Amino acid sequence: MSPHPAEAFSREVPAPGLVIWQPRRGFRYALDPFCLAGWALEGGMPTTALDVGTGSGVVALLLAHAGVPRVTGVDVSPEWIALARRSAGDSGLPVRFEQADIRRYAAPAVDLVLCNPPYWPAGRGHLPADPLKAAARHELNGDLVEIVAAMARLGARLCLVLPAGRAGEGEAALRAAGRPPIRRCFLGQRLVLLEGRAGAGEWLEDRAVPLGDDLSACPEAGAWYARLGVVLRPNPSPVRDR
Repeated sequence: MSPHPAEAFSREVPAPGLVIWQPRRGFRYALDPFCLAGWALEGGMPTTALDVGTGSGVVALLLAHAGVPRVTGVDVSPEWIALARRSAGDSGLPVRFEQADIRRYAAPAVDLVLCNPPYWPAGRGHLPADPLKAAARHELNGDLVEIVAAMARLGARLCLVLPAGRAGEGEAALRAAGRPPIRRCFLGQRLVLLEGRAGAGEWLEDRAVPLGDDLSACPEAGAWYARLGVVLRPNPSPVRDR
């Protein structure tokens, strides 16, 4: 990250001892990774986990902070990987971060594969000038079907978060990859959390969580954050930057 001045990044501490560096401008995490990680752990604590398109490393670091023994984060951008490694070092967490295109990434299978993928197909909406933000928002390095198929090669249990309007696409991608959806949770009218598992036969959970601007008024979000050891504060923009 040397081409950027030190003041270009902010040091966030979402939980005691957990440090996450991210750009002051451009793409910054909001509630998405916290809900994804907390909800995934609600479905079972894995021994090994892989965070696809890790970005700042927030999901991978949250999982490690919550007690998952072996966590890896993968991203195609060397800039994100450098920043995520800095966060892991400052947090004292043994998370491995690797630069790779997930579509060609080879590694031993893990218990849980998670992804907070780009929310919009390439060519839809305004493409930000910032390359990191552009790749985080738009499918520039593989579409949803390709990403989910790659995730399925690496684990039997997949979890992802998407805009609520793409729930059907996400479920179809999971089925096509041989990981039929088994859990679903709509977060208001904005987001949906999906889990697919190999060999799943029927829905185990299908619920909707009212999600307003004051997250502290949402018991489910509070439970997810608490599972991660993170203090939940009101967030006026749950899907900021997406």
